[in-house]
Amino acid sequence: MRRYYWGAVIVLLMAWGTACAPRQIKPVAAIDPAPLLEKIDTRQMAFEQGLSGTVELAFYGKKRFNGKIYIVAYPDGRFRLEVPGPFGGTLLVMASDNREILAFYPGESRAFRSMVDGKSINPYLPFPLPVDPAILPAMLMGVFPEGGHATGAEAHLMDSGEKQLLAAAADGGLQYTYYFGKGSDSRLRQVMIRGEDMEVSVRTFRDNGHLPRDFTITMTEGILKGEWDSVAPFKGDGAALWPRLPDSVAVTDLEASP
Repeated sequence: MRRYYWGAVIVLLMAWGTACAPRQIKPVAAIDPAPLLEKIDTRQMAFEQGLSGTVELAFYGKKRFNGKIYIVAYPDGRFRLEVPGPFGGTLLVMASDNREILAFYPGESRAFRSMVDGKSINPYLPFPLPVDPAILPAMLMGVFPEGGHATGAEAHLMDSGEKQLLAAAADGGLQYTYYFGKGSDSRLRQVMIRGEDMEVSVRTFRDNGHLPRDFTITMTEGILKGEWDSVAPFKGDGAALWPRLPDSVAVTDLEASP
């Protein structure tokens, strides 16, 4: 009898363990990617006029940073971010016109300038730029960089009822995976972007599949995490992103020959 008793116990434990196991999300069928690609295109166009908001930012690596930033960004690579000081004022203003990038420290009356495709400015920042500044804004939003579009798209229905869209950027350097909720009007929940030595995760708000809720960028230098306190389409003038420096500010050109 004891042998049968323990056999029953083992069966019950196995059944309980199966019931409590995490849901496996696997592709069960290929589906037409066109409706999902249309959602992606609509979201891309919605951000062409820019995005602005406040982000709680944290960087974990050799350098450490934790604080609030104000940012305006465009998918074409232009952006301006400001880091407020601990006692008011502004600690840092950083801007890019997708040709040059500038870091301005108002309290120290100094600034550093470099070409946008170089990393020579990283040592002069409180946290290193995680990816090429020309594509950084697009990565924070979870969209294609300027002029980018999807190629080789494949879509699948998952056993959870959700949908997955796989695509590559036109230049072949980035791989995108989009996760959509259930139902015919399923919203975009998350975007995963993978590139060389980089992985990006962007999650959207529950009531809005367009606006990003948070992001995580993992790279060799560390992990950059951000959570949007507020975010909305930008209504200002993109021509005003570049800061006007007082004549007294010394600008160090990091691309100049020593």
